[in-house]
Amino acid sequence: MLIKDLILTDFRVFEGKNHFELSPRKNANHNCPIILFGGLNGAGKTSILLGIRLALYGRHSLGNNISQKRYEAFLLDAIHAPRKGTSPSETASIELTFTYSKLGVTYEYNVKRAWERKGKSVSESLTIFEDGQTIKGLSKEQAQVFLNELIPIGVSDLFFFDGEKIAELAERKGGEILEQSIKKLLGLDIVERLSGDLTVLKRKLAKNSSEKDIQDKITVQKATLDECCKTIEELRQQLNTVSAARAEAETRVTQLQETINERGGHFAATRKQLEEQRDQLLSEREILSSRLIALLSDAAPIALAEKFCVRVEQQIEKDLHTQSTLHANEALELFFVKATENLKGKLDEKTQRLVEKELAALCQSALDSSSNPPTHDLTPSQAGLVFSTISDARRQKNEASQLFNQLERVETHLDELGAALARAPEDSLIATDIENLLTQQQQCGKLEAKLEEIRRLGRVAANKAVEAARQLDKLYEEAAKNSDKQRLFKYIGNTSGLLTDYVNYTAKLKIHELENQFIKCFSKLVRKEDMALHIKINPNTFVVDLLTPEGRRIGKDELSAGEKQIFAISILEALAKTSGRQLPMIVDTPLGRLDSKHRSKLVKAYFPTASHQMIILSTDTEVDKNFYEELMPHIARAYQLQYKPQAGATSVKEGYFWKVSEAK
Repeated sequence: MLIKDLILTDFRVFEGKNHFELSPRKNANHNCPIILFGGLNGAGKTSILLGIRLALYGRHSLGNNISQKRYEAFLLDAIHAPRKGTSPSETASIELTFTYSKLGVTYEYNVKRAWERKGKSVSESLTIFEDGQTIKGLSKEQAQVFLNELIPIGVSDLFFFDGEKIAELAERKGGEILEQSIKKLLGLDIVERLSGDLTVLKRKLAKNSSEKDIQDKITVQKATLDECCKTIEELRQQLNTVSAARAEAETRVTQLQETINERGGHFAATRKQLEEQRDQLLSEREILSSRLIALLSDAAPIALAEKFCVRVEQQIEKDLHTQSTLHANEALELFFVKATENLKGKLDEKTQRLVEKELAALCQSALDSSSNPPTHDLTPSQAGLVFSTISDARRQKNEASQLFNQLERVETHLDELGAALARAPEDSLIATDIENLLTQQQQCGKLEAKLEEIRRLGRVAANKAVEAARQLDKLYEEAAKNSDKQRLFKYIGNTSGLLTDYVNYTAKLKIHELENQFIKCFSKLVRKEDMALHIKINPNTFVVDLLTPEGRRIGKDELSAGEKQIFAISILEALAKTSGRQLPMIVDTPLGRLDSKHRSKLVKAYFPTASHQMIILSTDTEVDKNFYEELMPHIARAYQLQYKPQAGATSVKEGYFWKVSEAK
């Protein structure tokens, strides 16, 4: 990972938009990994570190137990408040650009977290770009989960820290934090997960291939185990709920103020909304499909042959005209016959023949003009029905086209919802928020009694589950012995054993490497020339013992405050070098507890080599003029933060205190 840019807009003491370019540089002879921030107390150094952590982790950057209400109060306070006479800002934002490699491919990410004041509340947004493209289908909560998976906060704690956290690490006596750090940084947690998966596979194969009586026993014990797990999960939920209620009661008694225990549920709410939209669109698609089927089952397909329809209409019109002419000719012929009959006896014979000849000529002329018979022998009523059908077909075709467009939009929206639903997790059981606020101290006693009862029931269920699991292991082993897949079980067993040996061997190997790295790091940083401190890490508990060269165990309380800080920094550097992870270091006021010799060791031997990117936040008394001259060849960029009380804001200049004019 390499941080390229940080933009703070109206964040705490930083007024307006403040852009910091954080990329290291490389000279002809050596790398320049250091980005140095200088400022007196209150100038905004801690805000730089806090801004980076806030951009990546949001509420969790303030601690695991911070409620949403307190987080929103922090965001409101973090909006820059100028001096009187200047309109206050209603928004603030942090934008972080960095590169990160996954599976050998380097991606550039841009994370922007912004929030806006809404009366007494706040509205927050989180946007993530990958190589310039927005990652779609993520809600704010899902985007936060994406960042947590990209750079786990537990890992970042080893690289983004301040002087107080260094001291806290030096004081810790347990090995849990070190164990988690070693396994995550070295990937041993994945190997352990694989070993667990092989155990599950073995049990499944054993169950499927065992004899019937063993299968029945396995089924009974599995049902018992599942029921115990279900009971334990329900009790865990109850325990969380009652614990939250007790915390609420204690807070009300001691602080006399309302506190709401806010819990998760954003994913479930998001999924519910998406499913409601999907159901509505499916219903709309069903209606559109039914309407389209009705149209396609009626006259609409006729309109597909538009040229044919036009020819049919023209031919029918021509046939109607021909039939009309034929009917007129028939009427004329009857008229001529009747006229001839009526004239007989009234005219002389010569005149009679002349009249009959002329009438016959007229009839023949009319017949000649309509000699072609009609193509379609249709009545006007039938012709009207055909015309009406063709007209309906054209109208239905247009209507079907509109329905197809609507159906296409619905299908597109369904695809988008499907992608969003694929990212959303399944609904989970969410405990009911505590709404009845407690006001009596004795209520805490009642809740404590209830907690103890839940714990007792939990212990009973856990013991029952352990016994069921033990019986299952025996049954699986018995089933494996009787199975025709024993060779496969043997392979699985050997592989599981190999993985266990691999984890243990790798952990021991890496612990040994970590111990050696610590010796190198500590020896180059410690002040006392005769202080050759060694460490011994228990490979099972990961507890760190401090040893003298003679092998005598010494307690951390025998170290001075400065030596404890050097010890913690050496552990962090040794972890980074052992793991091989490429993450930047961000250190806030790291020299406050150190004397001049310790500081000189840190300046010369730690800052230039600890990471490919070292961001230091210092005062003028920590990195003074002499230390600055020693760091100068390794400094890529330097910024001076100067707080101006009259403006109530910090100004930023390139350079470092007395070297501002020389900054590039």
